Amino acid sequence: MRKVILFLSFGFLFVFQKGVARQNGKTLTVIGYNSLHGFNNDSLTRAKYINWVVQHSADVVLYQEMINFSKAELELFAKKYGHGFSVIMSKETGYDVTHPIAITSRYPFEEIEMRNENMWHGYVYAKIRGVHFVATHLAPFTLKDRQHDVDLIIGKIKSLPTNAMVLVGGDFNSLARFDATQYDNSLLKSMSRLEGRLEPKSGTPIVKNKTIYRNNLNNGAIDFSVTDKMLAASFVDSYFYLHRSFKNSVPVKSQLKKNSILRRVDYIWVNQPLAQKLVKSDIVQDSVTHVVSDHYPVLATFKIN
Repeated sequence: MRKVILFLSFGFLFVFQKGVARQNGKTLTVIGYNSLHGFNNDSLTRAKYINWVVQHSADVVLYQEMINFSKAELELFAKKYGHGFSVIMSKETGYDVTHPIAITSRYPFEEIEMRNENMWHGYVYAKIRGVHFVATHLAPFTLKDRQHDVDLIIGKIKSLPTNAMVLVGGDFNSLARFDATQYDNSLLKSMSRLEGRLEPKSGTPIVKNKTIYRNNLNNGAIDFSVTDKMLAASFVDSYFYLHRSFKNSVPVKSQLKKNSILRRVDYIWVNQPLAQKLVKSDIVQDSVTHVVSDHYPVLATFKIN
């Protein structure tokens, strides 16, 4: 497990910037997406997604679960929707991860950092067009591990300049206090049934070959502490910032069952300097996103000079 930081020289950056058609664009559209094992390694699903992301004019995409993507395959994939820059944290690039995190961008990377040491899935950090991005996927099975993950991410953010524009996006496997009225006793009962259960994936790489017992409640109650930590760090929930109505990010329509409970676990968080530039946010639910993954994508657009 490693932590690597790459700084690109301004001269090298300038060469690439000259070839970027939209470098002077006044908006920046960001999508966060849990891709369900790299769109299940299905070529038709990936093609459908490529058409979709082109239509949404995404400038930066923060991915989770990019399984089955090599570094070269991600580069080729990203170029099909106009992104000439990409980075992936995977075993191929030297990281002991089972669910690779990746970022693709229309614009060059000014800085890159990848970390999974002492984290569940880790994070990929990149500076793009002056904005500091963190793509992450928090621990799925225990609250303690999620709290630890988010504390390390906040620690990274605190190392950035105080006036920096910062965005954190990904699958947090966590609920938000804003949505508390949406979650009734049916969710608590459902979670309680699994609490303390031996995780069937114990002993496999995804649980770091440990024996894991599920522990997702907070003293027997639904937990909001992980997202509360983001709020305490002066971050804004981009969807809730512009909308006061609930919208789920899981499950998607194609996986909806009679007893399914709608939840929001995917977020784009922005700090105050970037929140002032937020002009659009959404959890995109349409005919494509109903089927290409088990999560809906989160979208945010900013007015950037």
